[in-house]
Parts: sequence; structure tokens; C-alpha cells
Amino acid sequence: MTTNKKAAIGAAKSNQSKNPPDCYHDPVKLLRTYRDVRWNLKLSEEQHRLDFEEEYGMTISDYLDDIYAAGVDFVGTKLEHQANTMKRTAEMLRLIDTAVYLIRDNYSEGENYYWILYYTYLSPQRLNSVDNIVERVQHHAPHITKDVYYKHRKKAINTFSSVLWGFTTKSEGGVLDAFIADILG
Repeated sequence: MTTNKKAAIGAAKSNQSKNPPDCYHDPVKLLRTYRDVRWNLKLSEEQHRLDFEEEYGMTISDYLDDIYAAGVDFVGTKLEHQANTMKRTAEMLRLIDTAVYLIRDNYSEGENYYWILYYTYLSPQRLNSVDNIVERVQHHAPHITKDVYYKHRKKAINTFSSVLWGFTTKSEGGVLDAFIADILG
């Protein structure tokens, strides 16, 4: 990598850490990344597992048991960095899931909001049209029409945003920043 390219990447990362992009405080943009992040995390975990087993001839769990038993510290290693990155991503996904389930279980329109958010942003398969989303939501909430879907989706997103940002500012503040840094960098 050239020196200019390294400097540009360093400057971009520095600017990102000073001013995180507004898009990650936009719940719609965050929700739109959910499927891809979840899929990439699964792929990353599987790839790291396979690479590790091929290189060391044992499972990661067995390896960790051995190094802990031997008193070896892997602080600062590539293995530690990869594990921490995957852990932060999994924590942010857990926060998103928890926020959605809290809404579902405790909010007056929570069940409807849950299904709207699920089929619009969270389900493993992306549905190709609003009509398909409304059709799926109607299996759980028959009264939802396309017009009601749009109105409820906006309210569901606002409710989700309030719950999620409340989590990240009160108890899990560093998780969001690390999640953003991992996605961007």
C-alpha cells in the first residue's frame, strides 16, 4: 500500500471517529444495514472458524482452552482483534433485536410494529415490494392495509429509534461507536 493511500485511509478514519456520520443516527439507514450485517457476521464467523481449524488443526474453543491453561495471553493479536470485532457487531445486533422485542412485548401497538419492522428490515429474506410486505404483515395483523402500513411504519421506526438510542446512550454507549467504526473501517 502506498504512503499516500495509507495517509488517506488514516485521515478518513480520523474524520470518522471525530464526527460519526449522521446516517447511523438515522434508524432507517441503520435498519437497512441489518440484514447485510447479520449475514456478513455469520459468514465471517464461519470463515474464521474454518481458517483457524485449517491452520491449527483444532477448534477455536480447544485452542483457547489450551492457551488459557498454559497461561498464554493473546492480547494485541490478530485473533483478539477479529474476536472483538465480531463481538461488537453481535452486541449491536443484539441491541437492535432487544429494542424490537421490547416494543413488541410492551408497547400498545407493539405487535403490529414488530411485524412491520420484521418484514420490512429484519427478516432474512428481503421482500421485493411493499405489497409483499403488507401481505406478510396481514398474516399477523389482518387489518393492516397499505396506507396503514406506511403510517405505522413511520411510528414503528420512531419508537424503535427512541428505544435503541436510549440503550446506547445509557448503558451500551461504546458499542454503537465501535459498531460504526467496524462498518466504516
